Amino acid sequence: MIIVYISIAAILASLVYLGYFAFKTFKRAKPALNRLSHTVANVQRQTDKMKKQTNDLTLHKEQLLADIQYKKAAVNSTILEAKRTVAHFKGLWKIKAFTIVEGKNRLRNIKMRNRRKTLQTY
Repeated sequence: MIIVYISIAAILASLVYLGYFAFKTFKRAKPALNRLSHTVANVQRQTDKMKKQTNDLTLHKEQLLADIQYKKAAVNSTILEAKRTVAHFKGLWKIKAFTIVEGKNRLRNIKMRNRRKTLQTY
């Protein structure tokens, strides 16, 4: 029976020894765990800062793209109107040339009528 008591005593001694070293290890690891938690907090802060900057950059990019689209549309409409202006001038030139020819024809017709009248009066 003595062997059983010695075994129980050895088990109890080993459990006490295990508890002592676990407490000692935990006490030594506590500063490292504190540093680790501070490091995790710093990383989280930097991650949040990067997320905010990313959101700001995305918003700025969208504003720039909208501004570029607006200015592109303004330039394209200006170019289109400039092209139309050339076409309008060409049309005006044709109308002017047509009115000149038509005016000459009218003048010729008037002169011919006047000649007929004068010939008829003789």
